[in-house]
Amino acid sequence: MKIKSLLFGLTVGLVLMILLPYFMTTINNQVSLPVVNHIFLKIVGVILVGLGVFIFLFNTFAFKRYGRGTPVPIEPPEELVAEGLYKYVRNSMYLGYFGIVFGEFFILGHLSLLIYAIAFVILTHLYVVFVEEPGLKKRFANNYERYLKSVPRWLPKLG
Repeated sequence: MKIKSLLFGLTVGLVLMILLPYFMTTINNQVSLPVVNHIFLKIVGVILVGLGVFIFLFNTFAFKRYGRGTPVPIEPPEELVAEGLYKYVRNSMYLGYFGIVFGEFFILGHLSLLIYAIAFVILTHLYVVFVEEPGLKKRFANNYERYLKSVPRWLPKLG
């Protein structure tokens, strides 16, 4: 992984997973939105954040091992990654991110974080459908078309 890719990934992660959620909690406090505080929700949140981080790291290594690249757009994989978690769901990296942002809501309890998490999911879905998937179709052609038909976008097939 090149230093540029590492810095890019760290910057995006810092903004999306730390700075924007912090900004949302500040807004929550300024406009007196509700805050939920329950130990069970905090435990669920810690589990979600931990799972999200694990998924992110697992997928990063899959990109390096199977794709000979990174999940960072400035150093994309040379090969289509359809191994590891990507055998079961096309966007497992994003699912890891979703776990982190929803986990932050459960840990901190600020309603604004729930709004942020929902907006994050919606915007990510739109990005995947209208930007990422068309780009991958161009890059990987028939391999990606087969992958689209055999692996679901968000939820793994049951059974």
